[in-house]
Amino acid sequence: MLINLTNASPAFKGQPILIKSDIILTVYRGDAMREDGTMDSVTFIYAQPHGTWEVQESVMDVYDRINRS
Repeated sequence: MLINLTNASPAFKGQPILIKSDIILTVYRGDAMREDGTMDSVTFIYAQPHGTWEVQESVMDVYDRINRS
């Protein structure tokens, strides 16, 4: 099932992103250093085979969406 989240990556910030919930391995919150030296608080989603996505939603929000899918 796909879950709908909000991209936090600078190039696509604010854009919707759909991630297949059954390939998600880890979800955690942290700071992402940007090229301009600023920090953004984001939720990191590690999903194989892609790697890590950055989203705006909280860990618990992602967890709830996974459980509803």
